[in-house]
Amino acid sequence: MRFALNQMGFPKSNLQTNAELLADAGYDGIEPNLTADGSLWDDKAVNEFADRIDGLGLDVPAISTTLHWEQQLSSADENTRRAGIEAGKRMIEVANTLDAGAVLIVPGVVNEESPYDEAYDRALESVRRLAVVGSQYNIYVCVENVWNDFLLSPLEFAEFIDRASESGPVGAYFDVGNVKRFGHPEQWIRILGERIKRIHVKDYRADVDTIDAFTYPLEGDVEWTAVNKALTNIGYDGWVTAEVPPYRTAPERMPPRVCSDLKHLFP
Repeated sequence: MRFALNQMGFPKSNLQTNAELLADAGYDGIEPNLTADGSLWDDKAVNEFADRIDGLGLDVPAISTTLHWEQQLSSADENTRRAGIEAGKRMIEVANTLDAGAVLIVPGVVNEESPYDEAYDRALESVRRLAVVGSQYNIYVCVENVWNDFLLSPLEFAEFIDRASESGPVGAYFDVGNVKRFGHPEQWIRILGERIKRIHVKDYRADVDTIDAFTYPLEGDVEWTAVNKALTNIGYDGWVTAEVPPYRTAPERMPPRVCSDLKHLFP
């Protein structure tokens, strides 16, 4: 396995400074997010970041974003969907520059304004459009399982990926912690199989059982031995990226601790 940290946990605001911290902490990679006003929109900044991480011996597992919670790919509003698709295209461009090989997509959100069946059709069309772009760069468009009331079973998740893959390279960015409240991560891993292209990890406390239940690996109720066995059984030996927040106090102490725990969990 190779280990990385998502931008959610970066202790500093500057990407290059965080890259230095992660390299010192023993990570193999760094996963930046495309934000509304972040540096990843600037080609020069992306190229400078590419040079810096190359010098540090770091790679990028994927480009992620939180923009798709607002610029929803399943929105009934065409302009909103268009904005989400444009963000996805930019992610693919940045992934190409940084040799990431994948982008993380939130495919859709089901709510009162966007019924499940309609959201499904719009999300599928949007992901297919991004897959066409991804095929031009050999970049996987990876759909993540998140708390969006959408794609709620591994069977449905797998089918969605298979249908979207008709247009280009689409895979699963499987988040272990996100599944724990609704099912068994090891079962999802077995069913998704080779569709899984990237892994996010965090833990989940069943005694809290709300959005506040997410925590650091080894501090919750995820059965990590079963998760590791399932990943071994499907032949997964790729990126494992922690998606956890920094400590409120001394945030720079979180990355090395989590890196050590990841290496313990996935020897």
